[in-house]
Amino acid sequence: MAFVSKIIIYLSAIIFLFGQIFRINFNGISFPLIDLSILALFCLNIFDKFKNHDLKIKNKYFLYFITFAWASFIFNIFRYHIDSISPLLYLCRLTFLISFFIFPLNLKDKNFKNFFTIIIISNIIFGLIQYFIWPNFTYFDALNWDPHLFRLVSTFFDPTFTGFIYLMFLIHVYLNPKIPFRWTLLAMTYIALVLTYSRSSYLSFLLAFTFIALKKKNIKVFLFSSILIISTIFLLPRQAGEGTKLERTSSIKAKIENYQEGLIVFTRAPIIGHGYNNLYFVRTIKNSNSHANFGFDSSLITILTTTGIIGLLLFLLGLKNYYTKADLTHQTMLIALLLHSLFANSLLYPWILLFLVFI
Repeated sequence: MAFVSKIIIYLSAIIFLFGQIFRINFNGISFPLIDLSILALFCLNIFDKFKNHDLKIKNKYFLYFITFAWASFIFNIFRYHIDSISPLLYLCRLTFLISFFIFPLNLKDKNFKNFFTIIIISNIIFGLIQYFIWPNFTYFDALNWDPHLFRLVSTFFDPTFTGFIYLMFLIHVYLNPKIPFRWTLLAMTYIALVLTYSRSSYLSFLLAFTFIALKKKNIKVFLFSSILIISTIFLLPRQAGEGTKLERTSSIKAKIENYQEGLIVFTRAPIIGHGYNNLYFVRTIKNSNSHANFGFDSSLITILTTTGIIGLLLFLLGLKNYYTKADLTHQTMLIALLLHSLFANSLLYPWILLFLVFI
């Protein structure tokens, strides 16, 4: 069994590398291969906990949140007479992911973190190759992905999420001085991060290193990171396309409209929400077959609209519990993630949550 566990964990890390590239179509629903890895890891983890009599709950608030999310979902299935399997699959995936914070995955192999570090480095290298060799991502619009031009998107097909994953790795490397070739990795990761042209990732970078500076009581960290990111913004090449214009306002207006819609949807079911993830069936504004139809541009608004005030409160308490028990690396990642999640659905993004589990 130990060998099987090792295979599943290492294979999951490899699948992580390929992001959205490998997808499966089932009953008209398309989902990434990573979802099967998450299911396998969940089964492996629960079996391991039962076998070793180690089902001690590490974060009771996340358990309460998932329980309430299921109750809200079941209630709203009957309320809206939803016969689609898609919301159920979303909720199952969320349950599996959150379970890793309730019953932490036991990564017994000491070499796994080194292996996962290589996986992230490989993804960064792929992202840099994609940016310089294959910068035109606009034709993926036909596959219902946002069209991006002259932005690093890597295997995740989205510069915003890619930028934050690289930021988490940057934080990890910076706060772990024993990592080999540390400064080379920091430079390479930072270059890849800024080439995503993700403004939310830039803001999260600044907040993360401000937080580190406060924790370490080292103003030099704050000054250097501030000067670095501000200088970078002025030095970045501005290619053709709206995406590389950091001063663009169209996306800001779109997000404001998205938030407004989310708050309107919330007022229709403020206590228990509409059920995770039934938003497609209750939203008034839908973007064809876009992958964004099942969530809003803010994770907190997505949680608020799907599980109501009660669900959001339980989720925030779960995050607080996680923060108080975490080391500086994970605390910094969480602080940065909370800011980033105001502009993207990053708190619920599978690869980001798996990164926190694996690293």
